[in-house]
Order: sequence, then C-alpha cells, then structure tokens
Amino acid sequence: MIKEEIQPIMSDQILLRFLGAGLIDVGGDDAKLAKLRETASDLAAALKKAPSKTSSYALIAFDPASPEEDPVIAEVCDALQKRWPTYINTFSATPMMVLRALLLDALVQAASDEKVGVAFVTSARNALPFIEAGNEQKIWVEAVLEIERRVDARAETEWATPDSIDAPELKYSAPPAVEVSSQALTIDTESLTATLQAAAGPNGAGPNKNRFWPHGDPQNWAIDFGRLAANAIAEAIDAASEDVQSAPIDISGPLRALSAAVATHVGDTLRLVSAATAGLQRRTNLIWWKETLYSPSARVSYRALPVSTVGALMALDLHQQVPTFSPVSVAAFLSETVLSLASVDPAKKQSIRELVCEAVESAELSPLRAVARQLVPQLSGRGPILGLLAEQQGKFTIDDAHFHARVGVPADAVLTIPEWAAWIFRELQAARATQEAVKAKKPGSKA
Repeated sequence: MIKEEIQPIMSDQILLRFLGAGLIDVGGDDAKLAKLRETASDLAAALKKAPSKTSSYALIAFDPASPEEDPVIAEVCDALQKRWPTYINTFSATPMMVLRALLLDALVQAASDEKVGVAFVTSARNALPFIEAGNEQKIWVEAVLEIERRVDARAETEWATPDSIDAPELKYSAPPAVEVSSQALTIDTESLTATLQAAAGPNGAGPNKNRFWPHGDPQNWAIDFGRLAANAIAEAIDAASEDVQSAPIDISGPLRALSAAVATHVGDTLRLVSAATAGLQRRTNLIWWKETLYSPSARVSYRALPVSTVGALMALDLHQQVPTFSPVSVAAFLSETVLSLASVDPAKKQSIRELVCEAVESAELSPLRAVARQLVPQLSGRGPILGLLAEQQGKFTIDDAHFHARVGVPADAVLTIPEWAAWIFRELQAARATQEAVKAKKPGSKA
C-alpha cells in the first residue's frame, strides 16, 4: 500500500473525489454539498482544538466496517445535523460513507498542523494495510501520501547536516576615539643655563660647581661635568613634566561592551553549530544504540530479553531517543535493528492480538505501559493499541470482536516482530505529536 506516484490533493477536493467515485450522492444538489463542506470544516476546527482525537478519527474513517455506535460517529452526526438538520430524511440509514468522507476531509484540513499530520500518517501506515478500502483506496492513498510528504520534508530538514554554517557578524559599535589633552613641555632655560655653567668649572653660577678646570685636571673635570650636567638636565625635565601630567583614562566601559558583544557572538555561533550538527549527532547516537543492542529503559542487553517483547521495547527506546518529526526511514532503521538479533525469525508472524496480550502482561514492558498511560487519553471508543496497553491491567481478556472494534484491525491480523516494533514506534510518535500540539496552544507554552 501507498507506493504509487500521486498528484497533490487539496482538502476541498476530498468530498468531490468521493462524489466523483460514486461513493456518496447528494443528488446533484450544490446546497447539500456546501453543507457537507461546512460540516467538514467544523470537524477540522474541533480536531485542531483536541488533536488527541486524530487517531480515533482516522481509525474510524479508514474502516468501511466501523461500528455505528462509536463515539466518533455520534460526534460527526451531531456536527452534520447542526449544518443540515434534515439530513436524516435524505438517507435511509446512518450514512457511514458520508460520515467517513467528512472525517477524511476534516483530517486533511487539520493536518495543516504538522503534529496532527504525524498522527494521521502513522495511523494510516499501521492500519490501512489490514483494511479493505475498496473503491476508496485511491482517495486514501493520495491523501496520506500528500500529508506524509509534507511531514517527512520537515523531518528531513530537522535531521539534516548542512554543508556549511553561516555564522552571524559580530555586532559591536566601536566607541569614539579617546581625546587626550596636554600642555606643551616648557623648560626653565635660565635655571638650566646656570646649572650647566656651574658644571663647567669652579666659577660657575650654579649651586653645585665643578671642582676642576678642564685645562688643569681634564680627567676629573670630565667626570664632574658629566655628573653635574646630567643632573641638571634631568631636574629641568622632571620639573617641566610635573606641569603637564594628564588625568587617568578609563576604558573599562568600552572593554565591557566589547566583551559582551564577543560573548553574544560566540554564543550565537555555538548555537548555530549545535543546531546544524544535531542531526549528525542523533544519527551517531542511533548507530551506537544499534551496535550495542542495549536497552536504556530496561538497562539490559536486548539479547537477554524474550523475543516476544524485545521488538516493542526497542520501539520505546528508539522513540525516546528521537524527536517527534522523524523521517520515514527511522522506522526502517528500527526494523533492521530488531532483525540484527539472532533470536528474531524474520519470517515468523504472530496475530496482533497475541502481541498485544504479551505487551499487556509482560513484566519487561512495564516501561512501555507507563509511557502509554502518560501519552494516550482514556477513550470510550476506537483508538490506538497504546490505549489498550494504558488501560489493561494484569490479564488481557478482550475478545476478538471487541478487539476489532477498539483498534480497527482484525484480531487475527498477523505481524512479524520487526513490523510490530514499527507499529508501536509509530503510535508512540503519533501520541507524543498530538500531546505536543495541545501544549503548543496553551499560553506561554512551546511546541
């Protein structure tokens, strides 16, 4: 299923597709078609407010044999009656095909929220292969593939590692140049002249005279002259410098601004690098997980676990390592990881009822049941298999008919262990996506 190439299908075309295929009939009355479209929009708005219903909507919409007493059917009937009070007079019985077409239209509209799209697509991937959709098959395939393509494109973007990273420019405005004012250096030439004359000989005018004449004792004269002249010049310069000393310059402000700008720039760059390499790091971690075959939740090697439960536990562990938006290839990666266990027979199949029964009763899968209780709301009608794991305690006693009514798949449908692992993984991803969609609508919360 879901392998052929398709043309994009718009949400406002869904009902027309059902009409064109002869699956629903409004007698050529455009007014009735308008009422159906209005009802579908109402249901889409309700679904966006309560995205946790996505799987229930989808599992009813997929199945031509959906039970008429399911709460979703009652919900659609109520919505239709508000827009078309006399619809009951138009149909001889509950118009299940019309109601299911309305659900599909609503699902496609609500899938503009990609988290709702995740839940819709994963439900389709699990259930549709086991449901005889008949003439509806092509419509379902087109709708599912369009939404899956959009969701997968976002996932691939989040997992991608770019070839290069464009770091932001350093945002820093240099302060204006510091102006330093000083006075001109002025030397007292009269005083310097007097001291130099004193250094020239005993008759000098300065206070410290040379003791010798150059013609009498030139060697000692030169010693005294050098000493006295140097002192005289140094004292003159020192005295002049004291008058031109400037106040200290405070550059702490510009340095603090530069430091803050550099810190912000480095922080932004590191965040860019971290975001750009997140996909690569995620893939690296998954390869490590696959090679070690170690369960983070059970804290034991998968080789030490019963083969009947290892697939579901692997699904849980993978779910907890990847984000909500993950490429379709991640489910294939999970299947290959399960098959790497020598104990798993790739050809052996079990009924889905047996697999659910083991998941409910297995001690090793208590972490999975705990997560299911956190993610899946209590449902009175059809819903994901995780709903059964969340509500069932101890012995699994649901009969085949009730099982089919609850999950939309025949109890005797068979799966291999890798297929069962992929099923549980998709349901976990769908449940988390719709829970995040609810939180994103609350003020102050993030998606």
